[in-house]
Amino acid sequence: MKLNQLVGMRTFKTGIAVAITLIICEWVMATNPFFAAISAIFAMESTVEGTLKVVRDRLFGNILGAAIAIGFTMILPQTSITIGLGVILVITICNAFKLQGTIKIASIVFLAIALGAHDGNQLNYALYRTIDTLIGLMVSTLINLFVFPKGITMK
Repeated sequence: MKLNQLVGMRTFKTGIAVAITLIICEWVMATNPFFAAISAIFAMESTVEGTLKVVRDRLFGNILGAAIAIGFTMILPQTSITIGLGVILVITICNAFKLQGTIKIASIVFLAIALGAHDGNQLNYALYRTIDTLIGLMVSTLINLFVFPKGITMK
């Protein structure tokens, strides 16, 4: 099997996106480059249209999950029961607004903030996590737009 059959264009573009994302994270001193790199990986689809859909879903999911987590953790104690109820609320809101593509990421962001931020630090944690995520999403979008783009059929 030839190398170009093993390493397809999407694989190549994903690696470039992760590398550039991590370089930008170093440059801007991002708090958690892990989330930025994950976003770059998830956003890289085989078409630009696919990438833009993932970016939209991740942005909405990130903002929704963060907002609910901030409100929830400021009002209620962080227990297994309240966190479970928070996830139910996140999923219910996503379904109510027909945002099924955001359910998983919104739930994960909710959990990351509810479990990862303490001592009133939820707002900062949510803000930094959103910024880190945006870095990865923007880089993957730009790479997919300008490095051998495929399937540009935007309406």
